[in-house]
Amino acid sequence: MYANRKPRAAPRAALLFGLVLLATAGASPIVRADQDDDAERVPSSAGEIYSPIQRTFDKQPALPGGPRQFVRPMSDEDGEPVLFQDLKDRLRAADPFFRDMRVSYYTRTHALNLENYTGPPSKAWALGAALGLRTGFLDDWLQFEIAAATSQPLWAPEGEGGTLLLTDNQAEVSSLGIANAHMRGIGQELTIGRQLVKTPYINPQDNRMIPNAVEGVALMRRRDEAQTLDYGFGYLWGFKARDSSYFVPFSEELGVEENRGVAVAGAKVMPVKGLTLGAIDYLIPDVLNTAFTELDWIVDAAPVQMRFSVNYTDQRTVGADLLPGAPYDTNQVSGRFAASYANATLLVAASRNGNSGALQSPFGSFPAYTVLDQLNFNNPGQNTLVIGAAYDFSKIVIDGLKLQTRYGWSWGAGAALDSPAGRQNEYNLELEYLPTYGPLKNIHVQVFYSAVEFPNNPPGETQQPQVRGIVTYLIPLL
Repeated sequence: MYANRKPRAAPRAALLFGLVLLATAGASPIVRADQDDDAERVPSSAGEIYSPIQRTFDKQPALPGGPRQFVRPMSDEDGEPVLFQDLKDRLRAADPFFRDMRVSYYTRTHALNLENYTGPPSKAWALGAALGLRTGFLDDWLQFEIAAATSQPLWAPEGEGGTLLLTDNQAEVSSLGIANAHMRGIGQELTIGRQLVKTPYINPQDNRMIPNAVEGVALMRRRDEAQTLDYGFGYLWGFKARDSSYFVPFSEELGVEENRGVAVAGAKVMPVKGLTLGAIDYLIPDVLNTAFTELDWIVDAAPVQMRFSVNYTDQRTVGADLLPGAPYDTNQVSGRFAASYANATLLVAASRNGNSGALQSPFGSFPAYTVLDQLNFNNPGQNTLVIGAAYDFSKIVIDGLKLQTRYGWSWGAGAALDSPAGRQNEYNLELEYLPTYGPLKNIHVQVFYSAVEFPNNPPGETQQPQVRGIVTYLIPLL
């Protein structure tokens, strides 16, 4: 996924990030991938498990950092107390542009230790922060938002990069990742500039220090009015990865020198309660076309809740075939069943990949239900099965405490599976603490342990363990 990424120079922090830090005071392996931030959340029920197509049309918070369920949307209806409560109270009689303004700040620390099955380990401990502002609507049609974030090394051994917390050479990452104008009218929304988008193949993947971000224009149905039908169109010309400070053309992330952006179009329909159908297409002219579709059905049969999901991806080179290794076309089908009772959730998922090539996804996580903490399981011809279980201990131990475990293994006859890194198995264990009330309700703690097995590898290169922990603290300022 990152094999074609060009080295980036170490960025210099701007004055804005220096102010943010004052407020805070106080060679990578081919399998290096990881799941989306939504997929990392430990579910309390089958209905809380993420769906790639459902999230596509959700409005993203102005403040990057932390899963969207955690970083509160800066909505006009938010009545929670803020740090500058007196100022907020004085603005209640002001124009909605100022009255509904929301300002939030978070600080985050993340440590990661990955013992690569070959080559040096990937290790780092980073400290970072983000500051985000979203105005209210001017004359009920124009809104602005801006957010800056930084990740600074606390401990970063030389030559042991590849954690995605910092750059590959262990330098800091700082970026004005969000800066846009948002307009609404006649039932539509238009966003122009730097923004976060959550789609199956282009998404923030915010499970390190700062998220991926994009630069472009997006037109969608007004999301506070849409009920059974959502749709959207866009053209995105810039992409900023989690471990970079800079926006580059989408084609550059795929190793193509020619400057190409991506045209995106998609729709989602909910014909009956609990059933979601959606599709989205991504076209990078002369490079790559990726089409994705999903069916997701939540069935409430109290006291049991069930979820049936299936998605399909078709990906192929197009036009002048500028992508290295072109031409090729491949596909993937992925299915999942989950069921929950009381506070326990069980799931089983499977995927099957086409034989022609590995799917490309350098712009976010893969939407397959079998993606785990380290592996995408996207080799040609690969079959994968994942089983998992989760439990919410909120009612019997402490509010907000959850535990999840999953195991995935792969097999198949594709050529890539006969190589030393071919067969891949992975075990995941995740502990999450996210209280819903009390003095710690703005803290989010996640601890992950994962172990990858390569049964076909030579002795001494069959194991790849990883341990990482994240602590995020959010402060609503206004």
